[in-house]
Amino acid sequence: MELVVDIQKQAEEASKGYRLSIENVLQVGFNLLRKAPAEFIIFSILGTIVFSNPVTGLLLGGPVMASYLHLAHLASRNVKIEFSDFFKGFEKTGALLKLNLLIFLVVLLGFLMLILPGIYFAVSYTFSHMYVWFYDQDPTEAIRLSRKTISGNFWQILILFLILAGINLLGLMALGVGVLLTMPFSFCVVYAAFDDIIGISKK
Repeated sequence: MELVVDIQKQAEEASKGYRLSIENVLQVGFNLLRKAPAEFIIFSILGTIVFSNPVTGLLLGGPVMASYLHLAHLASRNVKIEFSDFFKGFEKTGALLKLNLLIFLVVLLGFLMLILPGIYFAVSYTFSHMYVWFYDQDPTEAIRLSRKTISGNFWQILILFLILAGINLLGLMALGVGVLLTMPFSFCVVYAAFDDIIGISKK
């Protein structure tokens, strides 16, 4: 895979500070969802099953997240989504499982340390899956790069994080069916935010 950006340099530049238009990334995320709504909804049935159970969420959540990001990437490139794309993230199951376990342990430890550190870690690692999936980074390096990237404007990413959490809560309140839309929308927004800050070069 040919990279058109120096990912280490990009993360370093981002750590120095940036401005992210929350309104813009929300709009971009919505536009990505609109390009393939049926495909995203169908895949979200699998996503809902996986994330509804803590064990499957921990073991399979990484590949499912990567598949969401892959679908968002295809939509951004106006590429037709095929059924096989739903399982694309499982091509890196080992790395993504390791990443999920590392994030789970660190965030859990953070919450045991009076909650606030847990929130900090959860937000700081938002882009970790992006670095593994799109830039083939080792899980530990992906975590480091994500934290470095988000440190450039932590509070703005936190606000975006809270907005998406609220939207998904509303989806759950809508008899649970709403998450079939709010969950893929959230991943599309995260994709849009990362693409705006770092850029995505995987074709």
